Amino acid sequence: MLGSTRSFDIDFREADGSSRPLSIIAGRTNTGKTSVLRFIEYALGAKTFPNHSEVLRQVRSVALELQTPDGIVTLERVLGGNNAILYPSDIDSSDAVTASTFVIDPTGHPDSVSQLLLATVGLQDVKLKESPTQDESGTDRLGFRDVMGVCLYLNERVGSQQLLHSGNFMKELKLRQVVDAIYGVHDNDQAELARRIKEAQAALDNQRQAVELLQEFVAQQQPKPLVALEIEAEDLDKELRGIDEELRALGRREAAASAFASELRQRHAELAIQAAKTDAFVRDRLSLINRFGSLRAQYADDVRKLTLFVEAENAFDQLSVEVCPACFNTLLDAPNQDNGTCSLCHQSAPPQLDEPEEAASIRQDDSKQHARKELRAGKRRYKELDDYWQRLNDELPTLHRNAEAAALAEAEAGSSLDEATHAALTPFLGERNELQRRRQASLVLRSEATNGIKLRTGLEARLTNLDRSRRNLDILRQEQRDKKERPDRDAVLRQISERYAQILVEIQYPKVMQDGVLPPYLDEKLVPYVRNQHFREASSGGQVLVSLAWMLSVFEIAYELNAAHPGVLLIDTPQKNLGGAADDAEFADIHLVERVYAHLVGWLGTAGTGAQVIVVDNTPPDKVEEHVVVRYTRDPEVQPFGLIDNETGSTSVT
Repeated sequence: MLGSTRSFDIDFREADGSSRPLSIIAGRTNTGKTSVLRFIEYALGAKTFPNHSEVLRQVRSVALELQTPDGIVTLERVLGGNNAILYPSDIDSSDAVTASTFVIDPTGHPDSVSQLLLATVGLQDVKLKESPTQDESGTDRLGFRDVMGVCLYLNERVGSQQLLHSGNFMKELKLRQVVDAIYGVHDNDQAELARRIKEAQAALDNQRQAVELLQEFVAQQQPKPLVALEIEAEDLDKELRGIDEELRALGRREAAASAFASELRQRHAELAIQAAKTDAFVRDRLSLINRFGSLRAQYADDVRKLTLFVEAENAFDQLSVEVCPACFNTLLDAPNQDNGTCSLCHQSAPPQLDEPEEAASIRQDDSKQHARKELRAGKRRYKELDDYWQRLNDELPTLHRNAEAAALAEAEAGSSLDEATHAALTPFLGERNELQRRRQASLVLRSEATNGIKLRTGLEARLTNLDRSRRNLDILRQEQRDKKERPDRDAVLRQISERYAQILVEIQYPKVMQDGVLPPYLDEKLVPYVRNQHFREASSGGQVLVSLAWMLSVFEIAYELNAAHPGVLLIDTPQKNLGGAADDAEFADIHLVERVYAHLVGWLGTAGTGAQVIVVDNTPPDKVEEHVVVRYTRDPEVQPFGLIDNETGSTSVT
């Protein structure tokens, strides 16, 4: 699995690079063992993936290395994506230049992952009847997800009626049809086979034409063969590395030749820092002066307003009349109201306010006094601010002169440094220019070689696809020739049934060979029977053993007959309800589990050579310890903690 910062790998290969016959993923519960199988299923086209929070945080995509008739390929699929990328190489050598994109859905699309994988076993374009007993029945195209039903057995199918999807007629029927298709005994008439051959031939012709056009284009653009281009690219890489080393050596020689000017450089650096500081100080002082200037103007405006208010109280006293407005003589007595009559004009006057004259006079005096206090305070603040602003303004010319002097000193130091080092560094300029010219020319040639390699590699990938299509067509034609020799379903079923019984006897299923008891067998619908009973009548431990025997017998016979089975078997929790967890004393024997593993190891070393089995088991027996590829501890102190081994529940994730 590929993450944004690192990958989470599980290696199912031997030291020589070949696939391990038996791989066991061991460890405690809730450590991600089953998720490994589900991620494999997802890479091969499943709709869902383990969406645990740590997965969503850490994993970006899943990449799976596959052994196919065309060699090793790598299939990568982004989590949540409907496309997969195929690299025609192992997982360590994947190159985007040679990659091809395949869709996940619809599975019947010619460029789907499903059809790609089915083609590796010769099951592409197979159609299965919805109602096998009706001649006019509709058909469904076989998908690789259907084939995974006889390759992957998760916990819910082991020791359960879900082994055969009992109770779901369509899924049960589809499983039987998939088994028949794998063994080549499905109902697929000559007309359907002829149609598939015709479509495959047309596709091959189109691919051949496209490859011929591409070959012509490549020959015109890049006549050199791939091997020559790779050698040329390697030589250019060596030349570029040599030029880079020469440039580094030149830099060291330049530094050595100009070492005498280190004191000048230090002086220039110090003056440059000082010039920057003085210039920044001037800018700060200007900003401060502008801000205080605005505040000073505001204070001056406040003082003017308060002054006007105080002076208005003295200039316009609306409360008293001292001169007669008619003759302009001074009045002996101030005007007043006597019983509602004005003493000045002798007319009726409105009643005076309730406020006594003395109180009004006191209030007016308080207002004047407050205004005068505010005026004095405002003048004092304005004076202090004005004095400070003047000091700042007076210092500004000196600061400007200091900044100019610092800048001039820095410029003079720079000139002195240039003069001192010019004579020492001039001889190196020509050499550096020449090295840069050579480097640029090599980069141009390397780019041309890279483009040529991409063209040649892309052509090789197209040729590989063409060979795959040609091989698929040959398989279809061979199938057409062998049509009359198609194996008999009853004979195939008999072989599977005999192997099923043999496995149960070998692992010593309790009381399986008692007198008067029919040997274990499979009926025509592939339903397993043991002790004369349908397997659902067995105890939970017995159902697990029956499930294991059933899945192993279908897998082993298919592999031995070279049938259209992918050649890999994935089993989750084979010890379910066995040993110490058994609810029946007959199946509490841990040796039952050991004998299951012994059968697997024995078959993989003989008739099953080349097949691959991956088992997820909490506590596999010690006898198969050498087959454990990873063991998760769920202990932060002992790695690996789990599949996402940096998610240990701590606050920090590395």
